Order: sequence, then C-alpha cells, then structure tokens
Amino acid sequence: MLEFLRQQLKDLLTKRAALAADVSAVLDKPKAESRNLTDEESATFAERTQVLKAHDEAITEARGRLEEAEAAEERAKANGELAARLGQTGPQDPNPGGRVKVGAEPMVYGRGSGHSYFLDMVRSDLGRGDGDGGVSAARERLQRHAAELAVELPAREAAREQRAREALLTIPGMSQRAAESAFEKRVNPNRTDGQGGYFVPPVWLIDEYIDYARFGSPIANAVRNLPLPAGTDSINIPKIATPAAVGMQTADAAAVTSQDLTDTSVTAPVRTIAGQQDIAIQLLDQSPVSFDDIVFADLLADYAMKKEIQVINGSGTSGQLKGLLNVSGINAITYTDATPTLPEMYIPWVQSISKIFTARKMPATATFTIPAIWYWAASQLDTSNRPLIMPTQDGPFNPMALQTGAIAEGPVGRLAVGVPVLLAGNIPTNLGAGTNETRTITLRTSDHFLWEGSMRTRTLTEVLSGTLQVRLQVYNYVAFMADRRPESTSVVSGTGMIPTAGF
Repeated sequence: MLEFLRQQLKDLLTKRAALAADVSAVLDKPKAESRNLTDEESATFAERTQVLKAHDEAITEARGRLEEAEAAEERAKANGELAARLGQTGPQDPNPGGRVKVGAEPMVYGRGSGHSYFLDMVRSDLGRGDGDGGVSAARERLQRHAAELAVELPAREAAREQRAREALLTIPGMSQRAAESAFEKRVNPNRTDGQGGYFVPPVWLIDEYIDYARFGSPIANAVRNLPLPAGTDSINIPKIATPAAVGMQTADAAAVTSQDLTDTSVTAPVRTIAGQQDIAIQLLDQSPVSFDDIVFADLLADYAMKKEIQVINGSGTSGQLKGLLNVSGINAITYTDATPTLPEMYIPWVQSISKIFTARKMPATATFTIPAIWYWAASQLDTSNRPLIMPTQDGPFNPMALQTGAIAEGPVGRLAVGVPVLLAGNIPTNLGAGTNETRTITLRTSDHFLWEGSMRTRTLTEVLSGTLQVRLQVYNYVAFMADRRPESTSVVSGTGMIPTAGF
C-alpha cells in the first residue's frame, strides 16, 4: 500500500512539472516579441492555470493519504513490538488497520476474486446472509472497495475532464473560450453524478463495460466519440450561420467584398439511459457463481442496443436523443420499386454518397445497412450468373462492391466508389407507409458527436423487501449531436427498401 501511494505521489509530481511547463510556455516569448497577451493566449493561460490548480489539489490529497498510511504503518509496527514484549506469539493481522491493498495486489472485487459486489451490497443493506464470511465480512469488503476507488476514481475523473476539453479543441473553429463554456453544468440535485464508493461498480466491471457495450453499436462507434464530463446538463457548440466572403476587386481603389459573419449554436441535451433487473435474494445467496458478471453484462448489452437505436431514430423529445433519421435538412433519396434489383438500388446508394460530397464539400466516410439488405445484395448475380459483389482477393474487373471478409457488425464490404459498408442491425425495418421499409444511412461520421459518461450502478432493497427481492440498476448519461451538420447525413428510403423475404 505504501509503495503504491508513494509511486502515485511521485507520478503526480512528475506530471505537475509538465503542466507547469505548459503554463510557462504561454508567457515565455523572445524579447523581440514582448507584448501583452492576446485574448486566445489569455484564455489558454487561464485554462492551463486551472488545470494546474486542480492537479495541485490532487497532489495535496495524495500526500494526505500517504501520510495517513505511513502513520498507520508506524502504529501497526509499534503495536506489534508491544505485543512481542507482552509475549503474544500468535499470528498477527496481515492487514492491520484495514489497510487497502491496491496497485499490483488483487482488488477486493477483482476478476476471479470469488466475491460478489452486488451480493455483498444486499448482505450489507439487509443485515442478513451467512455466505462468504457473512454480513460483517461483506461490509468490510465494501469499505475496502470504497477505499480502493477513492484512489482510482479521482484520477479517472480528472483524466476524463482533461480528455473532454482536449477533444473539444480538436473541433474545427473551436476556441479555448468556446470550449470552456460548451458544457453546461447541472443544478438539479436529482441529477448530480454520485461517486460514493458503495454505488460504484468494481473497476474491472467498468473496464469490461467499455469493451462489451461497444460491440453491436456500429453507428454509435463510428461517429466521433467524446468523453462526457461529470455534472454536465447540455453541450453547446458554436456554428457559423452566415459566412464571411471575398471577391475580385473590380478595379484599383474599388470597394472590397464584405459580408458580415453571423453565428449560432447547436445544443445537445444530456439524456439518461437506465435499466434494472429484479433478482430473488435466494438466487444471489445460493448462486455458485458471482452474479455480477451475468446481470451486469446482460444489462450493458441491452444498454448498447438502446443507445444505438437512439442514435439512429431517437425522437429528440420525452427524454430521448435526437437520432439521425429525425434531423431536418438531411439528404433524402427515394428508391421506389416493387421488385428491387441491385443494379437499380446501386444508383440511389451512390447518390447518397454524392449528395454528402456536394453539400458538405467533403467526402462521406461510411454507409450503413441492415444485414438483410447486404446479404441479399451479395446474392445477386449478373446475366452470366456471376456475383455482382465479389470478395476483394478475387480482384474482379467490374464489381458493384467488394466483400472484405470482415465480421458482421463491422465493415463487411466496400462500394465501387470507395466507401466502406458496415452492418447496423438496429436500423428500423418498420418504416414507411406500409411499416415494412428499412433505410440505408450514409454519413461523414466525423461530423456527428456522441458524448458518454461513466457507467453507474445502484442496488435497491427496500422497494422489493416484501418479496425478498433486490433491484439492480445501471444508468449512464449520454448526449448526441446529429444536427450539427445535416448535410453530412444521407438516407435512402422508399418501397425499394423493403427487405426481401428469406434474408
């Protein structure tokens, strides 16, 4: 424990030197450039100073933890010496003072620990249960878990805040000042992000979420993913409404072209995605495995699907995100055909790509369709019974598309015009007048922003105490900006987009 805390403090001090150098760099100028700071330099200086101040606070906290641990170590050593003088020769507590082992040591609820985080919360709340050491052992593990996260989570939150600011600054036209005011903070205490150790899942489950929940969300994964800092209620990104203009000067001393630039902003409200599962206490008590894995993974798999559905088709009202299909001003292409063929469908598909380049002045980067459309297309043959979509390794002369051989839910092919095709199984298939149409969605993915917070959990016992059940909840905060550049989205619709039976 001491070695870990000492190394943590050493790392923080090392990082402080780099942060201090960043602050000094704003002020360091050659003598020939001696002048007042510009507005941008002043904003940069203020931002870096604030980051350094927050880092100094983290150093102070780390120093306090180290001093407390060193004092506890000294007390334990003194107690051991006293016990030896009094003739106590029995085994000593290997973890005196309830010290928490972190770093290279296994964490309390680490993978394969054999301890169930959810079950320990139930034991602690209900005050019953004999397994795994009983109630007292469960409460002791939860306390150690909270202490572990007191070390781990502040560093993660600070890193998330820093990544969020840095990510905003990569957006073209985003200034330091605009980035500072982009995130609106919550004032309603009912939506304050909780960070109590008892209500944060084990770190390995948080890490597992990052990998597990992303699978099956190809559109949500493909757009620009940004970290959502804690306490954010909405995000505002500036946007030019009327651009400046230049033109040819008709003659010497003639008027220069002038057009006043005006701006507006695009707002993405932060929404909550949540789910819960009611579990019989007997199941948690008697299960031979840690039920954390089963419940948490199942809820997160559904979270991934619901997040993807919101990104695609959220209404933007009643607590929903605004999805791509509900943005005004996108490029709409209609393919009407009672008996669609791939050569006919190929034309509107390529039109959807062309319209993005025409309107956005930049190319599309991906096109998304459901598996039924893609594999129907892959089954189509020309007049000589040759596939119109060919594997890339065959090197065909004139295919409509190439199959890459990649797995489903990722890039499965590439249209002849060069845009990759990805399978997105959550695109609706109940659209149109007959509620039987799907859509093909083409995007310049970097123009669409998705912010996600850190996953949180809760265990509620009182609400179901009358039936000996416990309610497990997961929830997260997300924001999606689908309407920042509507011209970066193309959608093919129409009766030609009815999936063929059998696929």
